Amino acid sequence: MRKGFWLVLIVAVGLVLYVEPFRGSPPEPDVSVNGTDIGVTSGSSCWHSLLNRKCIDLSDTTPLNMTADQTPTVVKPGQKIEVAFNDGPAPERIQTEQWLKDGRTKTVQLKNEDLTVPTEKGLYIYHVSAWWKKGDGNVAFSVQVK
Repeated sequence: MRKGFWLVLIVAVGLVLYVEPFRGSPPEPDVSVNGTDIGVTSGSSCWHSLLNRKCIDLSDTTPLNMTADQTPTVVKPGQKIEVAFNDGPAPERIQTEQWLKDGRTKTVQLKNEDLTVPTEKGLYIYHVSAWWKKGDGNVAFSVQVK
């Protein structure tokens, strides 16, 4: 009798942790270069779970605004930056863009969770958007190629 109770309890706890009913926002990526974290700024997002439903609308904020107060992380020309969603469910779709000072964007492909920075020196702004069945979110970060 006791074995059955503990088995049911373990399965129930595992199920609760698997469906993440308490998550109130989309997972953010861990962004790093050579093991050093790169800070990100969150943008608009929507997330719904079993116990929570929330949207944050920052649609008038561009990645240029989002990174204005960041200190850019210094990277080497052509270096790889890791963009990994380690906390929570993996996104169904990811879009990565490089933002230029004039507001134009350029799509950047992630290859095995890595993006490669340009070889030209300068300040680069990146915007990562991700989509799940439960919602969406985006972050921006800046790097200085030296």
